[in-house]
Amino acid sequence: MNTDVEELLAEGMQRFTAEVQAPAGLARAASRLHRRRLAVRAAIACGTAAAVAAVAVWGVGGPARTGARGSQAHEVAYVITRVENALAGANLVFEGRTATASGPSITWAYGSRHRWEEFTGRGCGHALPNGWCTHRGGSERYLAEGTALIDGKLTDAYVTYFDRKYSLSHRRVLPPADACSATGALEMGGPPAPINHWSDFINQSLACGAASVTGHVWIGGVETTKITGSPVTVRLSADYAKVVHEKWARARWTLYVNPRTYLPVRMVGSTQTFGGPGGGTLFKSVTDVRWLRPTTANVRKALVTIPPGFHRVSSPAARPGLASQ
Repeated sequence: MNTDVEELLAEGMQRFTAEVQAPAGLARAASRLHRRRLAVRAAIACGTAAAVAAVAVWGVGGPARTGARGSQAHEVAYVITRVENALAGANLVFEGRTATASGPSITWAYGSRHRWEEFTGRGCGHALPNGWCTHRGGSERYLAEGTALIDGKLTDAYVTYFDRKYSLSHRRVLPPADACSATGALEMGGPPAPINHWSDFINQSLACGAASVTGHVWIGGVETTKITGSPVTVRLSADYAKVVHEKWARARWTLYVNPRTYLPVRMVGSTQTFGGPGGGTLFKSVTDVRWLRPTTANVRKALVTIPPGFHRVSSPAARPGLASQ
């Protein structure tokens, strides 16, 4: 196992463990959904998880236009053509506001830049330096992850605001190019991945059968095209299974796209663990998306900024807020 994979595995294990076993009052030692995505991705990177099922979901919600295979194939071909035409040359800033049972987060993405930021939520309020909730005050920034501009170069950065620490890594973890692989589908089961080219992602995912057009849904007074990903199930490695007391993880995702531009309007992702004595877990996120003009101010939002006075540490897993339970 090379060093990069070991670091990713260690980071994923810390977050996965903290998520499942965190005591009451702990302000999410890291993002409940994001760390699950990293943990499962790490297991796959180490060759310890295998995709065992990918079952398409047909006609879930909305007016069904996909009753027959011929009709579905025609619809997919039509969508692919529209995607290619609509997204050619698109150059906008992605802003996604995500709601989960554990608290809100925001994602900004522009080209190879992205920033994901989690907040404590009103139920937690102000967080102490050890990451614990005080249940006083309003929601505040808890942690951020993404790309920072360091010495003129894009560098992966991880910041925990509650203990004023950060880490940097020159190992760039690229977003999935499509959902055709188990890794890509699992990424879509969590908070929004910073996809570089939505046109290619949607096009390839439809073409390979990893997603299908499943209807049309009205959101905020606008009709959207519903694109449902095929669920993917992976067997967790022995180490992960022992930590979370489950054997399997299953991810599902759905995009609601503007029928004219074919840019996502809403994204829904979920990750479920099951098959062991742990009783199973289900984490779901709903993200409402806006597309912003690429002004200097909006592009800057897609970068993580290291606040003055923050202390650099070797890795996120080494921080007390993430390691202590």
